[in-house]
Amino acid sequence: KKKLGATIQADATEMRNGAFFRKWWSLIGLASDYWKDDAETVEYKGERVQPNFDRFRKDVTIAAGFFNPVVNLKGELRLEPESLKWSQMDEMRFTKLYDATIQVLLQRVFNGQVCRTMTEDELRSIAEQITEYAA
Repeated sequence: KKKLGATIQADATEMRNGAFFRKWWSLIGLASDYWKDDAETVEYKGERVQPNFDRFRKDVTIAAGFFNPVVNLKGELRLEPESLKWSQMDEMRFTKLYDATIQVLLQRVFNGQVCRTMTEDELRSIAEQITEYAA
């Protein structure tokens, strides 16, 4: 809420295709759900570590080749995923991310070892159906 007559500064950016953006998130959500059900149990200091959706999303983005290398306080190289914000990634780059994400998920999740094997067409179709259902 702003006072009448207040001066407001704003940056205008052209939005990407929102439906396509939601389709990517649906795809990641689907893959994460499959993956976490079959993820290998890991323990840290005697406690079971649960699969994490946000970490999964970041790892898939990095594996798809969309990352920035950074150095942490220990001097170690880390890979941070690129921002998916509309102001940070244009439509053409996001399309490349979507296609690369499909390939990563087919190789690392829907490969018959972690989860059931899927074809690229199946995975794209399921992502489309989820997006249509959620709309």
